[in-house]
Amino acid sequence: MSCGEVHSQARELVGQGYTATLVATTLLISRSSLYYRKKPRGSRADRTYDEQIVVACGEKLAYGYRRVAWWLQRKKGLRVNRKRVLRVMRERGLLVRPRRLRARRKKEWGRVEASRPNEIWQSDMTKVWAGPSVGWAYLVSVIDCCTREIVGWNLSPRCRTEDALAAVEQAVLNRFPAGSREAHLTLTTDNGTQFTSSRFLETLGRLGITHRRTAYHHPEGNSYIERFHRSLKEEEIWTAEYRSLEEARACIARWIEEYNHDRPHRGVENRTPHEAFLAFTAVLNSEALTV
Repeated sequence: MSCGEVHSQARELVGQGYTATLVATTLLISRSSLYYRKKPRGSRADRTYDEQIVVACGEKLAYGYRRVAWWLQRKKGLRVNRKRVLRVMRERGLLVRPRRLRARRKKEWGRVEASRPNEIWQSDMTKVWAGPSVGWAYLVSVIDCCTREIVGWNLSPRCRTEDALAAVEQAVLNRFPAGSREAHLTLTTDNGTQFTSSRFLETLGRLGITHRRTAYHHPEGNSYIERFHRSLKEEEIWTAEYRSLEEARACIARWIEEYNHDRPHRGVENRTPHEAFLAFTAVLNSEALTV
């Protein structure tokens, strides 16, 4: 006879008037088990912040559950963990579908060893639709490979060498107001005509910047800026419909400001790029004082 059958028989005897002590002693079972009544198990999931999680997903359409949890903790002051956010997003069908890449490439191809800020920058150009009156505009961005911070950018209706130089010069002014000739900085670009023109190379030489070009058909060599442009398009450009070049500039400027100061980046331990820059700067300053 199984344990369940024994307890069922014991409860029947107790129901017929026999004492629980006598029944438990006779059937060699625990007396306390005769008083146990199984309760229906309710859901233990906490539903307190479900609506706030859904609202955050609506505001940040391209965020995965990790970034949504970070956003709610950092910006909204809510005590939620990633598991709860993942459960709610899965139940509501709000999870961001990962992009499936057909080709697998070696990780070493896109690896950049930047041990400090202002050591290696990457720059690239991408197209932005700025409305029917303008057509395509061209965005040139410069990223610091150590902190993932955008240090310079320029949006213009033409893709000329001076437009690419405008982004680089803005980055130099932001990071090196006293001059960049002693900074030992390296700028990585692809082989676009703007980046290989004699004027571009001469300007980099005057600024004391070493120019490094990626191999042909090898975007992994410029991986950080390529990934930034993808995030920019997914979270801002593709969700908007610009009507003028000025509107495109204003919206992109707002998003880049948020990217640098309010958006977590897994590559810098879930800090914002500017927080990572300040942390590196503090460490370098303390090391300089101890020397």
